[in-house]
Amino acid sequence: MAALLIAGAQAGEAPDTRKVLNTVFPRDVEIALALTGGPAHLREGAAVYVYGAKGYEKVKDGTNGFTCLVNRDGFFYGTDNFKPTCWDAEGKTSYVPVMLRVGELLAQGKTTAEAQADIAAGFKDGRFKRPSKGGVAYMTAGDVKLDASGKVTATAFPGHMMFYAPGVTTADLGTTAETRKKDPTLPFVFNSGAGGSELAYIIAVPHH
Repeated sequence: MAALLIAGAQAGEAPDTRKVLNTVFPRDVEIALALTGGPAHLREGAAVYVYGAKGYEKVKDGTNGFTCLVNRDGFFYGTDNFKPTCWDAEGKTSYVPVMLRVGELLAQGKTTAEAQADIAAGFKDGRFKRPSKGGVAYMTAGDVKLDASGKVTATAFPGHMMFYAPGVTTADLGTTAETRKKDPTLPFVFNSGAGGSELAYIIAVPHH
């Protein structure tokens, strides 16, 4: 995958990973995967969405304000990583609607450019909004690779927490590419391309 990403960057575009991310897993498998995104004490009360032929569908109502799904926005930046994620109540009204739309666009076969344009238009016309306050999204299972049955075959990025940070840059945190090479647990700002800086996160990787 690293070689593909380098080749894509040199060619001016990221590799197309939509086919992998468009995989539909058995519902019980997807529910279990989605819930691995959150800490154990939040899983029972979280709402859950699963991915299907038309995009995401809500299959479980929540009682604690958290919403979990297997995020598939990796095609925005050329990876085939699946990302079990659980957002808090603030994320439910800002990040989650964008990720649900990303899933719908993926299921429709839209290109990355078409999906990016749709999300950008959504922020412009008011369909989507940036978070109004700080909050957290949990990815305790990390970014994972899955086989056709939904079994985890590798962890592409370790478990972590993400804090909402619209308009914040990695430089604002005092972190540079060089310091992260020496200490990969240093926090940095991640922008997936789905929402641009409107939905930026500060990512914190726990020390082990």
